[in-house]
Amino acid sequence: MSGAPEEIVVRPAREADLDTIAAIQEAAILALAAGADTPDQLAAWARVGIETRHGLLGQGSFFVAEIRGQTVGVAGWSADGGDRSGAWIRYVFVRPDAVRKGIGRRLMAAVEVSARGAGRSVFHVWSSLNATAFYHALGYCRRRAIRVPLGRGLEMSGMHMVKQGAPISNEQLRGMLPKPERPATIEEMDEAIAQEAIERYLRSTSKP
Repeated sequence: MSGAPEEIVVRPAREADLDTIAAIQEAAILALAAGADTPDQLAAWARVGIETRHGLLGQGSFFVAEIRGQTVGVAGWSADGGDRSGAWIRYVFVRPDAVRKGIGRRLMAAVEVSARGAGRSVFHVWSSLNATAFYHALGYCRRRAIRVPLGRGLEMSGMHMVKQGAPISNEQLRGMLPKPERPATIEEMDEAIAQEAIERYLRSTSKP
């Protein structure tokens, strides 16, 4: 008899998470994308994240997922410089020993809620070929096949996928919550809004 599902906590990524994030990315690429690309392509893809990790948090909004205090996944989004309504989904990885627990889906909910709260309504992702089914299940449509440069003369196949959302205002997000018994701090309020919005988003997108 299986036990109750483990609680997944999603929070904003911090500077102290960057080495762990890079390790999760490398492990996920080498284990979960094996077969979709050559070993040289996978190693080059993993190396990009390791070499650029310290600039990650300045490029957008990123989140990590934790189970029992252990970081098991990461995902985020960056603004589309050419489109004020667009957001690029980035860095979606789950530790190989923690897959199939709903972590990726919960991270994506956090990312989309965050992007919608910032007024973004069109979500783009450059998906690796092994992940297209995951994004398709979340409502993303295939737009075109792409080749992603990895440096040192290497590139990998991928798929540009797109999802149409709708922006959410801060007032709408705050209206999701009951009034607290005492005034909350800004940090508490933002965390509560994010968690409640994620739960409502997951419920609204769950299939019957």
